[in-house]
Amino acid sequence: MTGVAPRLILVPTDLSEPAAHALRYASALGERLGAPLLVIYADAFIPPTDFTATTTGVFHLSRDAMLVAAREELRKHAERNVGPRVPFDLRVIIGEALDAIVAQVHQSGADLVVMGTHGRTGVGRLMFGSVTEAVMRVVPVPVIAVNPAAMNTADVERVLCPVTFTPACRDALRHAAALARGRAPLVLLRPVEDDQTHLGVEELNRLHRWLPPELTDRCEMKLVAAANEAEQIVEIARKMQAGLIALGVPAGRSVTEPLLGTVAERVVQRSGCPVLTVNPYAAQVPPVETKREAMIAG
Repeated sequence: MTGVAPRLILVPTDLSEPAAHALRYASALGERLGAPLLVIYADAFIPPTDFTATTTGVFHLSRDAMLVAAREELRKHAERNVGPRVPFDLRVIIGEALDAIVAQVHQSGADLVVMGTHGRTGVGRLMFGSVTEAVMRVVPVPVIAVNPAAMNTADVERVLCPVTFTPACRDALRHAAALARGRAPLVLLRPVEDDQTHLGVEELNRLHRWLPPELTDRCEMKLVAAANEAEQIVEIARKMQAGLIALGVPAGRSVTEPLLGTVAERVVQRSGCPVLTVNPYAAQVPPVETKREAMIAG
């Protein structure tokens, strides 16, 4: 999907309010771009602990009842949050959320994932984990993370892209440009160390060589100090009223990141606008042709 608007948007949900907020954003984006939604809910569906191996029949009845209830809740959730002009399909999946999302990307041909985040930080994030953060690192398509503070509207009038000169960052910029309205300006943010601010001309030349040629005349670059990078990205996005932040993200973590989070994770937690991320797998794997007929209601 390099530089092309999405044709099928996958929206995982846990039926929470942050997930509903992300679904409303995905609906607005789908309506503007003419893209249908595939809304999925995944759960292990483990019955209550008083069901034992000696009550196998009751176990299956309980799981069946849980599936029926989940499908009904998912239907209500979608009807409340998806606009009337946006086609959507629903799927309830037995299994872990991350595995289900990765599988559905491959099976459905979805070329964009939009999902919410609870915005946990520090120890809370370490203890409870975040499916969104894991998805950002492993799925082979772009991911838009929408935290509870982000706007519902999908009108992207300005894009902020912190530049790392990686293929993933380059593709994130292309995808964001395709999602923006018309020829919306693209502001490129280049963090440099305090003693490197004199490298402006050199950095501009490097940037010109790295930029996709079709986007050159839409871009402007700002040099900022590398300290507190995530906080600076969020603040600059707020000041310029960015409608989307585009980030290239690594597939893994360093040993210091499980508690503090990566720059991308910290930006997602604090941003007042949605954040589009592309990881190395999404940058390297060619897009799968979307097949709308592959969407099967769960």
